[in-house]
Amino acid sequence: MRDKSERIAVLDGVRAYAILIVMGFHLWQQSWLQNLIPYDLLQPFGVRDFSLTWVPRTGYMFVDVLLLLSGFCLFLPYARQMADPLARDPDAPGLFFRKRAARILPSYYFCLLVSLLFLVRPAQYARFGDYLLDLFAHLTCTHTLWPQSYIGTKFPGVLWTLSVEVQFYLIFPLLARLFRRFPLQCWAVLSALAQLYIALFARTPGGGADPLHINQLPAMLGVYANGMLAAIVWCRLHSARRRLPARTPLAATLLCAVSFAAIVCMLHDGLDRAAAIQRWQVDYRFLFSAFVSVFILSLGLSYRAVQWLFANRAAGFIALISYNLYIWHTTILLQCKAWHLPPYPDAPADVYAWPQSANGAPWHFAWQVQYTVLFWVASLVAAALATYLIEKPAAKWLLRRRRKREDAKAVRPA
Repeated sequence: MRDKSERIAVLDGVRAYAILIVMGFHLWQQSWLQNLIPYDLLQPFGVRDFSLTWVPRTGYMFVDVLLLLSGFCLFLPYARQMADPLARDPDAPGLFFRKRAARILPSYYFCLLVSLLFLVRPAQYARFGDYLLDLFAHLTCTHTLWPQSYIGTKFPGVLWTLSVEVQFYLIFPLLARLFRRFPLQCWAVLSALAQLYIALFARTPGGGADPLHINQLPAMLGVYANGMLAAIVWCRLHSARRRLPARTPLAATLLCAVSFAAIVCMLHDGLDRAAAIQRWQVDYRFLFSAFVSVFILSLGLSYRAVQWLFANRAAGFIALISYNLYIWHTTILLQCKAWHLPPYPDAPADVYAWPQSANGAPWHFAWQVQYTVLFWVASLVAAALATYLIEKPAAKWLLRRRRKREDAKAVRPA
């Protein structure tokens, strides 16, 4: 299911669901809104204990899904050429960097600018040097390297993912050349390096995890490697699709269901270990991304009705604005609460996590529902505006300017 630009439509759905679940996780952290489905509604069907709260509560894992998709999509042109030597050549490193910069930097720097103008002040930091370091690290996308700019940042906390992405972009052209020549060897080396880094730096002796190192680029190399290997398998399967057995859609749909069930079981296992959740996250990151890779690969060969759940217009729209959804949604969450939108009373003395902890208060449930609705509406509107007014026009302008310079050089007399 590709369009004329060879965009893989089901990946849009995977990206859309992943970003919505991540947003749901951060929303749950701020609202503590539990399951909205009445228990007695399902009792006639024999269901006495039903809740979907585990979905947002484990949503932090789906940031890894976004990084997996990044590795998949970045390596896809190389994988297509590996399956078909006549396929279009991947972009040269210079063009690759320009396209990546045009794609992510305008919205990112606009977010930083808004934060600097309205939300971040030097007085919020213990020292002015910490403010300068936080600003410098965010401007250079190195904020996962220091505790002051990652754990102690006053900028939107979700921007750490952009730091990992940009750092991966810098090594990707060389990595892609090696991966194309030695795919299994490179996959094994990257996966081993990630596990070694996790063992040396991300784990703590007491059974916990170091909050700084668990989300640094070396700890994510296995996730990116799974995405790149999945791109190779995807292209080889689809290049040989006409030669596959007639029962392939049935087998793929069954494998899709099995891998989905495995993902659900893993998430429930992580929820049961909430006391050491970051340790579980880093220990099972590689395996989780591997199951997601299997799910994506089987989804691409499953029945069209199954694919439609991911390849539809709604999912495509969410995927289109997903980048701005990601970088803006926590700011909207926190500012709505700071501005008492919707209204709620001031916290009593010595109360933790207000107002989400106001269980039993007559206004509490109504506030949770209103806060949830306001968050989703405001996030979708803000992301759509940022996508169509900033991200896309800026990217077109930057790439058009590059082409004009290249055309001018081409016609300039020697």
